Amino acid sequence: MSGNRDGTFRGREEERELLSGVLDAGTGVVLVDGAVGTGKTRLLAEVAAVAARRGFEVATAQDELDQPFLLARLAEREPDAPTLVVLDDLHLAEPGTLAALRALLPAAAHQKIVWLLARRCGEGADRLFAVAAARGAVRIELRPLTDNVIAELVADLAGGIPDHDLRALASTARGNPAALISLFTALREDGQIEISAEHATLRCDRSARRTESLLRERLSSLSGKARHVLQVASVFGPRFEPGDVAEMLAASTAILLPALDEVIDAGVVTSLEDRLAFRHELVWRLVADSVPPPVRRALHREAGEMLLGRGDSAVSAAKHLLHGAQRGDVRSIDGLVEAAKAVLWNAPDAAAELAVRALELTDQASASLVHRTVIAVRALIAAGKLTAAQALAQDALSRQVSPAPAAKLRHCVAMTTALGAQHAESVEISEALLDEPDLQPELAPWVEITRMMALLGHDRRRAEELAETVVRTHTGPPDDVLATALAVLAAIARDTGQPGAALELAREAAQSVTSYDLCAYPQLLLATLYSGQREFAEADSVVRRARSGPSSVVTKELMTSVVQARILLQAGRIEEASVEARNALSVAEDTGHTALVAPALAVLAMVALHTGDLPAAIEHVERYRGHVPVDGILFSRAYYQWADVVVSYVGFGPDKALALLTDSYPGLVSSGLFAEEPRAAGWFVRRALEAGDERLAKAVVDRVERLAEENPGLRAVAAAAMHARGLFDGDASLLELASQQHRDLWARANAAEDLGVLLTNSDRADSVKALEIALGLYREIGASRDSARVLGRLRKLGRRRRAAPVRPASGWSSLDDTERAIANLVAKGQTNRQISTQLFMSPHTVNFHLRKIFRKLGISSRVELVMRSRDDQ
Repeated sequence: MSGNRDGTFRGREEERELLSGVLDAGTGVVLVDGAVGTGKTRLLAEVAAVAARRGFEVATAQDELDQPFLLARLAEREPDAPTLVVLDDLHLAEPGTLAALRALLPAAAHQKIVWLLARRCGEGADRLFAVAAARGAVRIELRPLTDNVIAELVADLAGGIPDHDLRALASTARGNPAALISLFTALREDGQIEISAEHATLRCDRSARRTESLLRERLSSLSGKARHVLQVASVFGPRFEPGDVAEMLAASTAILLPALDEVIDAGVVTSLEDRLAFRHELVWRLVADSVPPPVRRALHREAGEMLLGRGDSAVSAAKHLLHGAQRGDVRSIDGLVEAAKAVLWNAPDAAAELAVRALELTDQASASLVHRTVIAVRALIAAGKLTAAQALAQDALSRQVSPAPAAKLRHCVAMTTALGAQHAESVEISEALLDEPDLQPELAPWVEITRMMALLGHDRRRAEELAETVVRTHTGPPDDVLATALAVLAAIARDTGQPGAALELAREAAQSVTSYDLCAYPQLLLATLYSGQREFAEADSVVRRARSGPSSVVTKELMTSVVQARILLQAGRIEEASVEARNALSVAEDTGHTALVAPALAVLAMVALHTGDLPAAIEHVERYRGHVPVDGILFSRAYYQWADVVVSYVGFGPDKALALLTDSYPGLVSSGLFAEEPRAAGWFVRRALEAGDERLAKAVVDRVERLAEENPGLRAVAAAAMHARGLFDGDASLLELASQQHRDLWARANAAEDLGVLLTNSDRADSVKALEIALGLYREIGASRDSARVLGRLRKLGRRRRAAPVRPASGWSSLDDTERAIANLVAKGQTNRQISTQLFMSPHTVNFHLRKIFRKLGISSRVELVMRSRDDQ
């Protein structure tokens, strides 16, 4: 490995220039001080080579034993030519040698001799260097390399532009070139450097034995006090407060100052604005691993106790207590419980880990066992671990438990069964709890909320009666019970074809919510209603508020993803809808949220249908038709039925679809479907007319026109009625008007296609024009199957259209509008969450697009994206 560039070591340009000037003069004394590894010997060799090329005689001692003989030879004769005398490692020279040198330097002042004298900084030859300096010698001190030189040297050694992690590890060398070279030699031998597209990245896995051995050697060179301080500091993580370490050691920061100075000077620790930090995580891990596990656990326990004792938050103490608490250690276990409660809503996974650990450490005979069980069950539910939560609650209930905690545990079971689509069981548990005279007042509202939601999925009549009673009898300011009752009534109004009333109720419900642990159902229901009416800006705004709230409860996140997926689908953003729905489906299946499996499958079925993946569409529908409960809470039951009919039509023909409509879903046409999914009206009229079923077509037209008449403010329904009537009457002017007034690309494309089909035999030119408009819209939203169908119609009319223009496979021109917007925001330094807020998509959808951007641009990191953006744009 070489750190050379054209045979010259990077850095030391000023020193070389100074030495070159002395050689030009042909006489003088140069004193070089340099620590180990700073390139002192290398610099001397370079100067000797330059001097030889200039005609100098070069006299160099082989080692400290050869130095007196060299001096003796120089004293005996006067050089015939300009001479460079190089004496290295004078800190090792014998006193006699140094005395002889002190005598020779003045005597040679009139001769053409350049003396180049070097020593290890501050380790000897002090008198010689002081005398020479007093007589005008040039002094050079080889300091650590500057940051810009280090960056160039690291790139040389790594074989590519280093990433942040590689630069951080290189900083442990403190600008010492020899240390850098040995570090990168070890990294290469361990295979820890990966090169891709001229960029070097650090793997740093557990196989880096040579590198770890090298770093351990550096750590072992520290004093015992410094190593002790580092071991205690490592307990606090890669970053630590000096005061915390001092308190753990029962000392003051002032007393630790020499040890802290030592570890900073050694390049092990660096100073940040507010604390100290290990220069690299690998160094921190090596120090932490040097502490035996029992000792490490004890240190964590002491750290947690220290933080609790001085009044710090339980959250800050929890990470230590999690590792160090012991069975029966009441104070530490209580700290874990308090920390779990503190982060329950914004970090439910951490809360579950803390609460479960506290429960594991609790003695079975402890009076706190049941209380801690309740906290653990609630934390597991918040983290989405429904199966574990239900099992833990039922296990506790199988033993003798006092009424108050038993009620809390039973309510937890009611929640998990509702989320698992076991609505009847949830209703039964909730009603039994509400019948108990001693039910705690603070628990009663949440049991009532659970009962109403379970009834909505189980018994609509009773749900409506109960919700109406709650709204009628409610007094005082709005609360979550009122919000749930209004949301239940809104869902029922949606499903019974009262979209205007549903919107008003949902708006009031969303405004009545007072807590952030209600899983955002009222808000998300409002978002689905806005999206159904193609008010996408309003729907996105509601979803954005739901996502940005303080709660990270998994149920809320899942519901939001499912709702967002259908909004994206209805807005014609098919690919994003698929990503969102697949993510939601995976999490719902993994966590036992059975009630959210069907909504995700319905979205995926429609995505698959319009992208030409008929087998997948059939599979998704068959799953929720036969194996997954469809409760109609988030989306109406009519929406699932419509998706079933559409997929059946495409997959098995019109007879199967119409039979399904007649035998299985007889009330579908009279439901609220056309307000929830306005473009369904045109689809049903089209299919009915194809099948010669004029009665069905008229029923659809009558239904959607009645909805439009009863809800004059809903423009999407009005456009749907116009579309349906235009199809039924064969009225081209109505279809053209519908294609202009529809509020989403899907419906506009459908209306334009219907217009093109209607005009096929009467006005070929206008037919082609309408079909080309439809084709452009289908292509815009990525509906490949629909595009193929319209292309077939155009071919029959004698118009051969080229396939959709193909974007380049790579480079900036290969990015679509969404990808380009994301790339620009990344270039401005925004995070995925910030981008998701601006572009109305979830962070994992942003990440999905980022992966595509990286692939198209041939890069692998955000830093590279910023650099490419600046270079290419």
